[in-house]
Amino acid sequence: MMKGCVYKGPLQSMQFLELDKYKKRVFQVLLALTIVSGTVFVFFNYQRGQSALALIEMAIVILSVGLMIRVNKIRNREKFLRIALVYLTFFLSVMMFAFSVEGVSITVFVWALGIPLISYLLLGVETGFIMTAIFYSLTASLFYRGFHAHVSMVDSIAYANFIACAFVFWGISHSYEHSNRFAKDRLNQLAVFDHLTGLYNRSMVTKLFTKAIESPNTHQQQISVISFDLDHFKNINDQYGHAIGDEVLQRFSQVLMEQIPAESSAFRMGGEEFVVILPTSNEAKANNLAEKIRKAIEQDLIISGLPKAFYVSVSVGVITDWVKSANLNSMLKAADQRLYQAKQQGRNVVVSHG
Repeated sequence: MMKGCVYKGPLQSMQFLELDKYKKRVFQVLLALTIVSGTVFVFFNYQRGQSALALIEMAIVILSVGLMIRVNKIRNREKFLRIALVYLTFFLSVMMFAFSVEGVSITVFVWALGIPLISYLLLGVETGFIMTAIFYSLTASLFYRGFHAHVSMVDSIAYANFIACAFVFWGISHSYEHSNRFAKDRLNQLAVFDHLTGLYNRSMVTKLFTKAIESPNTHQQQISVISFDLDHFKNINDQYGHAIGDEVLQRFSQVLMEQIPAESSAFRMGGEEFVVILPTSNEAKANNLAEKIRKAIEQDLIISGLPKAFYVSVSVGVITDWVKSANLNSMLKAADQRLYQAKQQGRNVVVSHG
């Protein structure tokens, strides 16, 4: 990817807003365990005369059943995180209530060791850290209030064991989730972006075209597909080397990113072929943008390894359709046909009418 060149197209707003299926699976398992174990604890606590705790546990069982149904239908990451945050806040609050019940066993605090694990797994690094810090602090306060005079806690080493164990769980959860997120982000980049130019690769064309036509702006009821092909690019590679060819591709991509509006998407389709998907209010704006990019390449694309007399140019094909009737495959085909016409007309031109 080009140094200093980070593409900020529509994916920044959807990224990876797709739900991590593994987090969803963890949540489903956790909900199932909550339903089963919660039901068991409702029975035992009711038998022990802890009616208030039993009622609260019954509430979280009912909540978990409802969330289980809801989570099965979720596909969006933001919605998932909101639901997970609601569940975890309620779940950990119930845990704190259980810790504060008069006569509770010291062994119940072993549940606190799971706080960082489920917080990080469900909520990620930042929110997981905050959640752990809050509820670990509450747990420490409740534990000290209830058991500072307990026979097991008369020796300072006992506190050291509890604290060390808690921080081990916290540290492992934090480091694992941080490394896991870094690895997934890296894989996402490799799957989504072209490594040389920083543009989206062709695998993202269908997804971002669909996104554009499903949520059009009020003033952008049309959509354009603009195809670009660098002229005589094979000759550049053959005469001046692939390193110069790569620099041409990178500089051209940088021009695309500088010229296209924020709501559009730019792709490297392969080799010297590029595509821009542009939501627009009328056909003329797409044609004007294509011509603006063509001129920018002709006038400003200067490569140090090429002779001064050599200029890089691009041929362009443009097709525009109404959002309601737009079809990606037919538009790509039409844009390529017009691009071919541009080549036949001598290159370095924009063809927007068949």
